[in-house]
Amino acid sequence: MCLRTSSPLALLGLLAACTSESPPPPGDEIECAIGAGADFSAVCTLERVSGTQTIILHHPDGGFRRLSFDPASGTIAAIDGADPVVPEAGEGVMQFAVGADRYRLPRGPAPTPGP
Repeated sequence: MCLRTSSPLALLGLLAACTSESPPPPGDEIECAIGAGADFSAVCTLERVSGTQTIILHHPDGGFRRLSFDPASGTIAAIDGADPVVPEAGEGVMQFAVGADRYRLPRGPAPTPGP
């Protein structure tokens, strides 16, 4: 009897945990345009991986892109995935595309990631 009443309660608890929103990723807000024809808006997050040249661009829908950024040369390259990084013209920002997604990063020295 106890098993019958506790099973639905356990299931409800698991469903509630799955539907709760996770906290936003750490990092700086950047402009991005996710998908073909999308307009730029400041809804993506730039995360710098401590001790590496890796950056992660988080999308608002939970998707992300892992890239390598060399601050000395200013070059960006895709770490994984089939789509290459394609530079685009942008005034005062580093603008590029990966597949149908476009990003704008601030120019200038990148802040050092925290520990």
